[in-house]
Amino acid sequence: MSIKSFLLGVVTGAVLTFGGLLIYGLANQESLASKSIKYLEKPVSYENKTETSFKVLQVLGNAALANEISSETLNLYTGNTVLIKGENYYSDQVLTVKNPKRIGTYSYTNNAGMPMTVPVIDGEISE
Repeated sequence: MSIKSFLLGVVTGAVLTFGGLLIYGLANQESLASKSIKYLEKPVSYENKTETSFKVLQVLGNAALANEISSETLNLYTGNTVLIKGENYYSDQVLTVKNPKRIGTYSYTNNAGMPMTVPVIDGEISE
C-alpha cells in the first residue's frame, strides 16, 4: 500500500509541476507581448487607407502578426508585417480591417535573431 501511495504522489507532483510550468509560460508569453508594445499618444491613419486585408502569420496570445495584401488580383500577402490586437486568431486567417489606425509599435526578435519593429493596427476587423 505504501509503494502505491508513493508512486501516486510522484505522478501527482509531476503532473502539477508540468501544469504549473505550462500556465506560467502562457501567462509570461502574453505579458511579454504586452510589454513590447509602445502606444502612440494619439492614433494615426494607417497609410491613409480606408480598408486593407491581412493574413495571419503567427498568433501571440492576445494578438497576431500578419502580412498585408500586396496584390488583390494574385491574392498575395507579401506586404507590410503588422501586429493586430485581439483574440481567437489562427494561422493563415485572412482579416479585413476597415478604417485601420496605427496605435503603436511592437518590437520583437525574429527567428534569425534580428530585432524587428512593426506597427500595431486597430480598426473594424472582420473575416
